[in-house]
Amino acid sequence: MPPTVIRMPNGAGNGTRGGLGHLNQQQNRGIRIGCCRVCTCINLEFFMSKNGILKIFEIILGSFCQTLLIQFGMDAAKDIGEAFHGFLTTVSACLTTTTILLLCYAISARTFHLVRQSIFEVMYNGISCFLYLSAASYMGFAVNVWLYPKFLLFKNTGGIHSAYPAMTAVYYMGTIVGIVYGLDAFVAYRYLKGFT
Repeated sequence: MPPTVIRMPNGAGNGTRGGLGHLNQQQNRGIRIGCCRVCTCINLEFFMSKNGILKIFEIILGSFCQTLLIQFGMDAAKDIGEAFHGFLTTVSACLTTTTILLLCYAISARTFHLVRQSIFEVMYNGISCFLYLSAASYMGFAVNVWLYPKFLLFKNTGGIHSAYPAMTAVYYMGTIVGIVYGLDAFVAYRYLKGFT
């Protein structure tokens, strides 16, 4: 088996640019308050990068989906069936992993470069894309077949059935999150191949 070589770009972790790569990076980290810097352990530059923005977008939309599922979908879970449980499982797994990755990347620029160079990010984002798109399509089918008739019945009789609009929003947002994960997988693949 050939030896594995891990490349570290200049400026990542302890770069050697003039022997001061690590010092310059540490001076620019954190939040500047007057003449001092606080929270220098946080890599704030990551949050402004396209990778950070994608991760934040995945977490925000995933959180909205999970909140709507738990708030409005629990009562309708018996009507929707396995689509509800499948979507909730997908959201929970992807949201947990993405949050852990975001925290690791925010604390360590070196971790970002090491993990991004591996096949993990490409596989994880690709699988998350597939899971979200398949769960959203199944949820869309279940909502329109089983919840929509109940919604029309309650609407015509003056009652309130809030699960249908909420679950409709969930499968629309799930589709958007799946597309974002697909975009993140593409960006990770380009990074892996050295196109940055």
